Amino acid sequence: MTWSWSRTNQLILAAAARLGVEAEAIANEHSDFFMRLRVAGEPGVIISKTRSPFLTQVAQTLANNKFIARELLAAQGLPVVEGALFDEAADPGVDADASERARALLREHGRVVVKPNWGNRGIGVVTDVREFDTLLAAYGFARELDRDEEVVIEPFVAGIDVRVAVIGGRFAAAAELRRPQLRGDGRRSVAELLAELNADSRRAHWDQPRLVPLDRIDAETVAERLAVTGAGLQTILAPDQQVELTFEELEIIDRTDALDPGWIAAALAAARLLGVDVAGVDLRGEASELFGGPPSAGSRARILEVNALPALHLHALPTHGQARPVFEAFVAYCLQLAGAPEPCAAVLV
Repeated sequence: MTWSWSRTNQLILAAAARLGVEAEAIANEHSDFFMRLRVAGEPGVIISKTRSPFLTQVAQTLANNKFIARELLAAQGLPVVEGALFDEAADPGVDADASERARALLREHGRVVVKPNWGNRGIGVVTDVREFDTLLAAYGFARELDRDEEVVIEPFVAGIDVRVAVIGGRFAAAAELRRPQLRGDGRRSVAELLAELNADSRRAHWDQPRLVPLDRIDAETVAERLAVTGAGLQTILAPDQQVELTFEELEIIDRTDALDPGWIAAALAAARLLGVDVAGVDLRGEASELFGGPPSAGSRARILEVNALPALHLHALPTHGQARPVFEAFVAYCLQLAGAPEPCAAVLV
């Protein structure tokens, strides 16, 4: 029987073949969420995309809770972005104390980011919020998409986004992620601007996976994001108006050899402390900070989060720079092949 595998699983299959490893579905009914890896004649392991057989439910859930995970990392001295947690009992739109807390964040930082506490590929995130009315709209948007209706409001960190791949507690790769921007010109609608982005031949639709680096940008998801500012797909953006689409990529640039060793060490520590053995650690800051030196007291660069289901394809299929053998490293780690790191144990913090 021929299975239809996602891009990630196609890359796992190809890496397994190069290593002489068997990779197969685990049931008669196809599920893209599970695959069995094994060396011929030996017991195998079951993986779930880029989740290893060693990842615990506690570690995954902890990493997905941005606020609590950051508190634990900050207590260990790691440079994380500091945010405030809001929920249905502390809604800045109706609760006076919550409203004042949110206003104070705006006054202190001038620009904030509003996001669901439970992360999911950047969906529900609104960046560079400068007005309280926009903050309230962004809060409602993020809360609707959060599993527990919790929202984090945090300072806007200027600079670039860098994703660090950690496999078995070891540094595997780093990439700079540039996000798509809808840039108004006073003439074209959002739908037309979006069509231009989607015309890029490097984009593929999720239901027709190809080994290309970028995904087709979903119009419905864009419409939900635009509603925060009262816009829609037919809105014509002004020439000075920009909307960042945090849930997709425009360019993926390999930075494995450029990232400062001090930031690599910080990313490894963050993954280890949360017990996430295969992780994507998000950093944000100026390029001069991330590539020019280690974390320091004067640095504004920060760790944003630790992803327990990392998009390893970012490092295997960059739009610029060298492709990194992250899927071979992942398969070798899951099967504990010769030279692979041993499974990480959860660390008490």
